[in-house]
Amino acid sequence: MLSACGGGGAAGTGHTPLPAPVEPVSVALPGLAVLKARASADHWVAMAGTPRAIADVTIPERRLRIGAATWQPPAGWRLVDFALHPSGETSAVLSDGATLRLVRLDRRGQVLAQVPFTDPLVASDPTDADAGEIRERAALAPWKSRDAVRLAPVGEEVALALRGGGNAVVAYRLDGAYRPRWRTLVEPGIYLDAQRPTSGSFDPFEGMENHWQVFMDADVQGRVAVGVAISSRAELGPAHARHFGEALPVGMVDGVLVTVLAADGRRSPAIALDNRDKAELHTLRWWGDTLLLAGRVRTGRTADGSGWDGYVARLHAGSRQVLAYRLADVDRGDAILDAVPLADGRVLVAGAAGYTQNPGGESVLDASLPLLARVDLATGAVRRIPLAAGPRGNQVRGLAPWHGNWLLGGSDNLPATHTEDADPARVTADGYLRETALPAE
Repeated sequence: MLSACGGGGAAGTGHTPLPAPVEPVSVALPGLAVLKARASADHWVAMAGTPRAIADVTIPERRLRIGAATWQPPAGWRLVDFALHPSGETSAVLSDGATLRLVRLDRRGQVLAQVPFTDPLVASDPTDADAGEIRERAALAPWKSRDAVRLAPVGEEVALALRGGGNAVVAYRLDGAYRPRWRTLVEPGIYLDAQRPTSGSFDPFEGMENHWQVFMDADVQGRVAVGVAISSRAELGPAHARHFGEALPVGMVDGVLVTVLAADGRRSPAIALDNRDKAELHTLRWWGDTLLLAGRVRTGRTADGSGWDGYVARLHAGSRQVLAYRLADVDRGDAILDAVPLADGRVLVAGAAGYTQNPGGESVLDASLPLLARVDLATGAVRRIPLAAGPRGNQVRGLAPWHGNWLLGGSDNLPATHTEDADPARVTADGYLRETALPAE
């Protein structure tokens, strides 16, 4: 009967076959934590890592999930970051502690090119760092952490920022074959505190090493923005003022310095964001001619350990003015780990909420909840979007637009600061990448 009616949609019947239903993205990564997610057209890439105990030297164990394929670095190398290009190809940066390697991957995760990256000028970059803190001045990573280099796509080319062995921060623009177009010193080397907590074995927000990291994004014009932390652990102010002749705002102790580099590498005076208390930067993104920064900041020292809130800031690249600074006080302790501007002018933020922390220390408890919310920078209104939560340690770390919806990269079952103290097997996670539709308002 169906055949006689032409119900099969054969040629000549006048019926157009319906497209096959597209399954929502839903990827589980047991034993891993998703740290970053990006999408381009019909292609996505996520970076996941094995949760690791606090160590004197941070050596990440990460891999890329490129659609259905998984890519891991070769022996002796550690994946630090990646950039997804409009073509769907991926650039990855690897570190062995002394040098870097750049790898180009196709849409299936197959290696197209591998190029060593070295820079002998790093050994002579200015530094105020204490001599005892510098292990290898010529290294392309500080001795404390290999997690101090970032990539961003500029079309099919790439921007790169790193903290070198003398703790100076340098930015580069590389062409499609990873040949340098320019090199610019962003910050001189400084003393960076490398103290460990007195007890505990896991750092849920990398708060102990946040000041060693660099944060960077590039826009379609080729402008590059690099952000670095200022705090009692990263005494950048005097060194920055001496080298560039740019003084920090009076009284600024905790915050961020953001430097914008033109498409040809020319540096503009740094933009200062004063957090006014202990804080961490977790994401930096271009938004037209402005920059979007987000992280967490200590807003009080409460007895119940809930004295942290997320923050979102918008800075103007040209005027170097802070246009907006809003706190996201959602549920007890809050941390914003990624943020993306929305078409209506608000900001979609992701992270963790509902946690508590030692009021006078670094210990974070594991009862955190996933955070997804819209933040109105004009009014400060925060509208939380409900998400299902795992039994403990929930975080959303990656946001990427996806065919009218959003890809959320995150983890459930992350440990707390003292989780591993009695049982090392509990330092684990259940990572995921999930497609989510934002509810209408």
